[in-house]
Amino acid sequence: MPMSKRERGQLRADVLRLLWDGDGPVTANVLLDRFPTGERPALTTLLTVLSRLESEGLVAREQQGRASVFSVTRPQAEHFAQQMSQVLGASGDRSAVLQQFAGALSEHDLAVLRAALGD
Repeated sequence: MPMSKRERGQLRADVLRLLWDGDGPVTANVLLDRFPTGERPALTTLLTVLSRLESEGLVAREQQGRASVFSVTRPQAEHFAQQMSQVLGASGDRSAVLQQFAGALSEHDLAVLRAALGD
């Protein structure tokens, strides 16, 4: 089955998700095996993505014997919260962005947000 073309940034997101879903540091080959069969990138492509994520500080590489093992450097929730803060910080009108964001939330998400704010 031919591999379908990924959206820009999709492989990066998939690698991070697979690392977050895992149970600790893994080699690139183990990570590669976690991809669905028709969606596996080439090992060299995966190593390139891991290297870029390492240079961004999102992935740590450690030597275990002759093998390199990779792990995420922060929990998924912390990563996405930081991204949301960066987007908000880039806005010229934080209030408008927050209002738009809150207006798009489900009732469940609003309840979680209210609980987090202590309301």
